[in-house]
Amino acid sequence: MKKILLIILILPILAYSQSSKSYLELIDDAKTKKSAEQIEDLIIGTWEFEKLTDNNGNVISEISHFINDTITATEIVWRPSMQIKKNGTYKLIGCENAYNCESGKWEYDREFKLFRMTYDEPKYNVPIEKLAPGLLEQLKESGTLIEFTKNEIEFAEITQTELKVFEFLESDGNEFKYNLIVYRKKQL
Repeated sequence: MKKILLIILILPILAYSQSSKSYLELIDDAKTKKSAEQIEDLIIGTWEFEKLTDNNGNVISEISHFINDTITATEIVWRPSMQIKKNGTYKLIGCENAYNCESGKWEYDREFKLFRMTYDEPKYNVPIEKLAPGLLEQLKESGTLIEFTKNEIEFAEITQTELKVFEFLESDGNEFKYNLIVYRKKQL
């Protein structure tokens, strides 16, 4: 009986201490503990998408996206592979369409512990090459055309053969919700 009472007394303390951390602190705690030098060395190579998992390691093969009350879209999980070169360049390979296949420069931000990929060509929230010039100008003027110039990812873990990248899920900023994109290093 004393053991059960002791556990009941400890649990509220643990819950309180966990909730006292900020969202960014929770993310930082979950990131790989490898040094920047180790990460910059290990990242070089071709990383092939293997699977998407939840934070418990369960494989996710489909994701439902709720557009509105009547429309639901089902995503068959797939992500492009990445080729990371020692000269500071990268490119995504095996993309579903050419528009999503980007290339550019990479760097590891040591201060914020994140991997930054800056695109050679900006990306937009709509395919601008298919828009009439007048509509393109309207979108720019209204502020609805969004330009993307980089992607920043955070590593949960990296080894010689495996890379796990956080895919953050919607959160209220108080809890840390994520899936993991798992890559395997292609052996030459």
